[in-house]
Amino acid sequence: MAKEVKRELPEKLEMDFIICDNTLNRKGWRLLVEGIDMEGFLKNPVCCVQHDTWAVPVGKWKNLRVGNEQFLGTMEFDRNDENAVKLYWKYQDGFMNAVSISIYPLEENEEPAMLVQGQRYPTITKSELWEISLVTVPGQKNAVKLCMPDGEDYKLNVISNNKNISKMKEQEERKEETPADVMVLKHQLAIESKRNAKNLVKLHQQRGVVQDGEVESLEKLALSDYETVEKMLDARTPTKEENQEEKDEEGKKLAEAVKKLTQNTEPGKLSGVSERNDWTFYDYFRKDPKALDAMREKDPEKYKKLEADFAEQAKENGLKTE
Repeated sequence: MAKEVKRELPEKLEMDFIICDNTLNRKGWRLLVEGIDMEGFLKNPVCCVQHDTWAVPVGKWKNLRVGNEQFLGTMEFDRNDENAVKLYWKYQDGFMNAVSISIYPLEENEEPAMLVQGQRYPTITKSELWEISLVTVPGQKNAVKLCMPDGEDYKLNVISNNKNISKMKEQEERKEETPADVMVLKHQLAIESKRNAKNLVKLHQQRGVVQDGEVESLEKLALSDYETVEKMLDARTPTKEENQEEKDEEGKKLAEAVKKLTQNTEPGKLSGVSERNDWTFYDYFRKDPKALDAMREKDPEKYKKLEADFAEQAKENGLKTE
């Protein structure tokens, strides 16, 4: 039995890849890498294996970029994951070489100017990146898998004006791919729902009733139950934009009223009178709140009188008391 040879790992287990390009693939369609939206993926740039998004990722993608009609990136293998280290050596030694991406098609174009020789399906001009996987054999030459939001495969319709396909073959393919029309419609509805959910949350975020940390979870909830989220957010009261001016005005009135009530007051005496018998409700509240609490229990009549006098004074100065 051959003895296993342990090899020393470098400090970083990184490799550069050409992930895909603009060339025609084996199935007869093209993806324009310039139209790939990476915004969502960059928030969670995990690397899966064989497009298995349910399994634990083996690394993460870095330095993703587009140049010269190529989509390029650097894969960092997780050195603390035994399976990831095995895969690193597979790629390092040349036993595996391929990667593959999954995308959601957003826009298709079958204009003649966008087609190349042999192209049977539209050119995908805009798409959203879902995930990038290590694979043993890529499904297509430039390794792209089309996915629906629910994970099902996305099917393109055959280009209607393609002269390279016989009418009979075109009819057969159209017949075989009739279910794709429904899938395309579902996909378009999913995209529209996602856009509506984002707009709903953004609108209420501008109102000041949605915090930054809530945005992502509210968007997901709105995708499944838009009306409930809409009612919930409509019922929220803004804390700043709509009510703050009114609160600030009340605060100014309060400050002015208190100033009038205490403008002749010095610590320990009121208007030159030092005896506690001349204290008002506010004097007790400010100087000796414990005595005020005791008065409420032991001399409730005096307490109520002081309280009523203060309320009347506050009312004259436009101050609300509760």
